[in-house]
Amino acid sequence: MLVKSTERKKRNFKGVDFFVGAVGERMMVTLMTFKKGQKEMPHSHPHEQAGYCIQSRFILTIDGQSMEIGSDDSYVIPGGARHDYQILEDSLSVEMFSPPREEYR
Repeated sequence: MLVKSTERKKRNFKGVDFFVGAVGERMMVTLMTFKKGQKEMPHSHPHEQAGYCIQSRFILTIDGQSMEIGSDDSYVIPGGARHDYQILEDSLSVEMFSPPREEYR
């Protein structure tokens, strides 16, 4: 499946703007745009989440372990893991979810 940039759907979830790219049976690709100062409260979801930071700097905490994420870094959040973030600079990242998040469609 191909989703051209002109065909992707812009979405907003809990104050985060993002674009939905290709969605398969077991995987979803999104392009997340975060603004400096945004924070996400600790939460969890059953979806495994992997991210690749194109341009960014934020603090990601997974199950109580905090790390600074920057451009060209990548990470995986296991399904069910409690996590949150604090955006230090405007950021752009590609994030994949498995299975797809229905609330993002």
